[in-house]
Amino acid sequence: MSILQVNQTTQLLSLIGHDLKKAGRYHVGACPFCGGDDRFTVKHTPEGDRWYCRECGGGKYHTAIDFIMRRDDCDFKTAYQTLMGKNLEPTQTVTAPSIKPTPKPITLPSHEWQAQALQLVDKASDLLLFNKGQAGQDYLTQRGLHRGTWYAWLLGFAFVYDPKAKRNRPAISMPWLDMDARGEVITAVKYRFIDNNPEGLRYIALAGSMPLLFGLWNVLESDNTLLLVEGEINALSLWQCLPRGVSVLSFGSEGGGRADVMQAIANKYECVFVWCDDAERTKQYQAMLARPCEKIQSLKIDGEKLDANQLLQKGELHNFLNQILGVECLDSQLGK
Repeated sequence: MSILQVNQTTQLLSLIGHDLKKAGRYHVGACPFCGGDDRFTVKHTPEGDRWYCRECGGGKYHTAIDFIMRRDDCDFKTAYQTLMGKNLEPTQTVTAPSIKPTPKPITLPSHEWQAQALQLVDKASDLLLFNKGQAGQDYLTQRGLHRGTWYAWLLGFAFVYDPKAKRNRPAISMPWLDMDARGEVITAVKYRFIDNNPEGLRYIALAGSMPLLFGLWNVLESDNTLLLVEGEINALSLWQCLPRGVSVLSFGSEGGGRADVMQAIANKYECVFVWCDDAERTKQYQAMLARPCEKIQSLKIDGEKLDANQLLQKGELHNFLNQILGVECLDSQLGK
């Protein structure tokens, strides 16, 4: 049997050793390697089962042979022989972490960390509005984001050290804020580098950040629709359109967000929509939410797939939201 046939015919669910929850063509549950409760996904495809873990999967899907190599800490040939039945016993016993779903308690950053983070946010916000922040102003304007959006979300400009490029680089700062009975809470600060350095990072978070969901501060009890979107810039673009009765939240970049937090929030809404750049990733988040929800497909114009911010720049986002969500956009054109 060829390598292709082995990967195509092996049923990953029989190798995992614990139950996963079925969600369409997917099974979702705890990772047999790093635990958790819903970070591990098995996708059933014509080419065979593929597995993915948000924490330890390296951001891509893997084959059955990859699974055995990881499980048994062995080389490719041994893993292949194991699945062929020539070596039925694993070369090494690996004790898997507990896979019993146990949601971790939400731990907010310390008051000291929050105070320091807010100082950095205030400093960056001030810098954005002065001459030294012109690069940040230009970037946000080119992305179609108005000054009113900068103010409302406390966006800022800063020079941040990029450990990959090994130097300070210009970046837009984006605080992740929430509100509780005591007032404002900050859980994370993300920086989006804007100088397009191919040798550097695109994003980095302030050390000690604990991102939950981006946009929690703006959730209204009167909203009956939730729109979960990939990427902070996309969330800002959607919020700027002010869709009536819609809460806009982002789980950040690919693989971000805590399932238990998203589930608890999503269950408060009548309608939930999920929008990722990749259709398969959208399906993963749909499964993660464990409730009925709709997916949004990015619009294609002249063969180009456009995300929320690209639609905003083209002046098409209002109409798109009206058609998809069936709501009126109350964009007050802040800053124009």
